[in-house]
Amino acid sequence: MSLRTPSGLSRSRLSRSRLSRLARLVVAAAVVVGGAALGAGAAAPAMAAPFSFALSGGQPDFGFVKAGSPVTRTFTLLNDGDNAIAIDPAPLFTLNAPFTAGAVSFTTTTVIPKNGRVTFDVTYSEPVPGLVGNQTVTLVATDQLDLEKKSLAINFKAVSTATDPAHFTATTDSGATADFGSVTVGQTAKRVVTLTVDGVVPVRFSNGTIALVDGANQPLAGVSLTSSSFGDAGALTNPGSTATFELTYAPTAAGSLAGRAVVSGLPVTGGAESSNLVVAVPLVGAAVAVGPTTPPATTAPPTTPP
Repeated sequence: MSLRTPSGLSRSRLSRSRLSRLARLVVAAAVVVGGAALGAGAAAPAMAAPFSFALSGGQPDFGFVKAGSPVTRTFTLLNDGDNAIAIDPAPLFTLNAPFTAGAVSFTTTTVIPKNGRVTFDVTYSEPVPGLVGNQTVTLVATDQLDLEKKSLAINFKAVSTATDPAHFTATTDSGATADFGSVTVGQTAKRVVTLTVDGVVPVRFSNGTIALVDGANQPLAGVSLTSSSFGDAGALTNPGSTATFELTYAPTAAGSLAGRAVVSGLPVTGGAESSNLVVAVPLVGAAVAVGPTTPPATTAPPTTPP
């Protein structure tokens, strides 16, 4: 026979009811404690922006570009929000010379999902050196959920130059060719080569990047590098500045000289160093043998008459 409480509930049902209320109290306490911990410094999960897009690839600053040398770059737009979007490409076609929009992978009806990407090309071409190009286009995206709109301004820049941005020339004190002239075997002749950085990027020179070779690209006998303004350690030559080195011709046998001084310079920018620039300086000369020594003439002593 089960016992009844005054309310008419059995003890077992009353016990279960009390346990249920206790369980709810425990859960509520855990929620309060967890909330307090979150407020005390635990970071809430980051929420992605519902509507956002950005330029994620391509550098709109073309920097310095040699006049008459077109450069084309590909740019990437990323939908980094939660909702699908569509981007109107029309502003790209308002670019005018020296910038021109090329291939575009999207239209106004292209739906770009979350983390989706689209691309477009822009070409820079300026035939006149010394001009600065600077144009801004503003792209507009539409959220496909609620038709909200957002814009993104992209500024295209470039400067045209007379030469390649990384460029240098080499001249000698005897003209474009280092001409040592005729040199007697056992004597020496010197020539100075001047390197002029006429681009807009500094260039590093060092003794180790100068090769003296003959027509078969073999080491050139009789010519040596005897001094330079940059030395073995190398030094940076800034745009508009010069560096020099000296060559000495010391022939050991008669004959003609024909070869090249191959000079490598390393352009140095704020980013990664570029590949070497190479300029060759022709070397010519002739070695003349030492002439025979003529003994002095002797005079016979006067004769005495008998």
